[in-house]
Amino acid sequence: MTTTNLAEQWTSMVQKAFVPTPEISTTYRENAHRFWENQDKILDNMQAFSNSWFERRHTGTHSASEAADRMCSTVTIVDLVQAYQDWARGAFERMMADGLTLQQQMIAASGALTSPPLAPPVTEPAQSESTAPARSRSKTT
Repeated sequence: MTTTNLAEQWTSMVQKAFVPTPEISTTYRENAHRFWENQDKILDNMQAFSNSWFERRHTGTHSASEAADRMCSTVTIVDLVQAYQDWARGAFERMMADGLTLQQQMIAASGALTSPPLAPPVTEPAQSESTAPARSRSKTT
């Protein structure tokens, strides 16, 4: 009668179940590499967005301080309103720049997230649209 070592059997079973084949390892490696590249792109975009946001906030505070000085030193209501309008125009331009850079950030982030799809394992052929299972399009009432 042969004796079996339970520890050896367990190790063998775990290796077969969880250690991928070389073909699958290559696919996993490529997918992981692509994932972390996309993470870097997203982080770079977020950093650029936040840096530009802080620059606009600093510009806004300096502009508000200058506007306050001008408004406090005016002698006519026309000069006061002109100083306020100049500040308000700059504030509105900064808000629009915030919206534009946010929109660009969202486009860049979604582009990084949707860039090349994960590669299917080499051992499993990719399912084409013509062989994909048909979905029922009937309406339920």
